[in-house]
Amino acid sequence: MTIFLFPTDVEARRFCELCPQAEVVISGVGLVETSATLMRLFSQRELRDDDMVVLCGIAGAYDDGIERGSVVEVTEECCEELPERFRKCYRVEPQTMLRGVRSSSVHRGGGCKTDAEIENMEGAALFAMCRAAGVRCAEIRAVSNIVGEEFSKWQIDLATERLAQQLKSIFFN
Repeated sequence: MTIFLFPTDVEARRFCELCPQAEVVISGVGLVETSATLMRLFSQRELRDDDMVVLCGIAGAYDDGIERGSVVEVTEECCEELPERFRKCYRVEPQTMLRGVRSSSVHRGGGCKTDAEIENMEGAALFAMCRAAGVRCAEIRAVSNIVGEEFSKWQIDLATERLAQQLKSIFFN
């Protein structure tokens, strides 16, 4: 079984239309909401070794190196906002053939940039919770914006359409 975790209904909507058979859970935005949702999920069901949680959503790119609408798989996720002595980075094996990227989980958009290529607000929670529970996971993101640009310039429709198409192709074809 694959559970598709989306931070918001907006990010999930197109995927739900294309793949109504998919099990979709809305986690809420941010590290705390995602951790709480995963804790509830893991306590309510017993997941097998071949089960997987896939966190899906939009992300901001730190520069124009990844164009809007690109769909990528996060293979390394760090909480860059934490002081270095407390910072934890999570590395996972790729689960798809998508381009692998390094991401920074932030509490607010436009966070500090290190060598991450994208930023999001939930990824580190996914990797930490799944590692603790012994559950396979993947994080797949579509770039909607450049980090720091005003919200009116974000291309959410483009990103969610390409994300939905890519997820369908990977998991349901």
